[in-house]
Amino acid sequence: MKSKVKLPTVFKYIVLCFWAVIDIYPLFWVLMSSFKDKISVVARPLALPTSLRFESYAEAWVDGNIGNNFFNTIFYSVCAVILIALLSAMAAYALTRIVDMKLGIGYFTLGIMIPVHGILIPCFIIMKSLGFYNTRLGFIILMVAANMSLSVFVLSSFMKSIPREMDEAAIIDGCSYPRMFGNIILPLAKPGVATICTLAFLNCWNEYLYAYIMLQREDIRVITQGIFALQGRYATNYSALCAGLVISILPMMLFFILFQEQVIKGMAAGAVKG
Repeated sequence: MKSKVKLPTVFKYIVLCFWAVIDIYPLFWVLMSSFKDKISVVARPLALPTSLRFESYAEAWVDGNIGNNFFNTIFYSVCAVILIALLSAMAAYALTRIVDMKLGIGYFTLGIMIPVHGILIPCFIIMKSLGFYNTRLGFIILMVAANMSLSVFVLSSFMKSIPREMDEAAIIDGCSYPRMFGNIILPLAKPGVATICTLAFLNCWNEYLYAYIMLQREDIRVITQGIFALQGRYATNYSALCAGLVISILPMMLFFILFQEQVIKGMAAGAVKG
């Protein structure tokens, strides 16, 4: 006996397909426009390119300095993610395993609710007074501070779920707190660490506001600043601009495709365990 396809199911898939087309089309348009010349993008914006033209990528990479901005962004993101993973794991461990301090977790949670624009001027003043303004180290410190709240919040739920009997057994065997953290707690919290690393990397890669304020030297700017610089004051080469956007988007798409399973598992496990 053949199973009947229900009408609500068909309607649901039609709506989802329509929504997928709406979401994917802007990316498709940017990709196709990057293969056109600057005149064709304006004259025939909806037409497909007649040939695959890669000159726009060379213009964006070399003339627009996107290449230097690209490697700067990778450097900032990798350094920030390593520090975020280490510091947030240590903070979550101390607040949940050594001292069960709900007030401390609440303090970090408050950072999620504070808007970025509200602390932009204080951050600028502090970085300027400490001599970290317009430096690589200062920007990395800002990225770490900006992502610590969410990271500690996510990791705390993971570490709370680990049975405390493991701590007691380790202490009886003479295990110190640092060794317990490195050999027992941190390996068990790997899904949470993978989640915060992925989210932090995405946030660092897409950061623009802090970079625009804190990084003024051209040799230390990030890729979002480089893309903004491709816009001319009186005229814009839209093919080079689209090529710059593709260079910025593709690594993040590949990164998320590779690690999306870890993110979904980590967030789901954290929601259930917390």
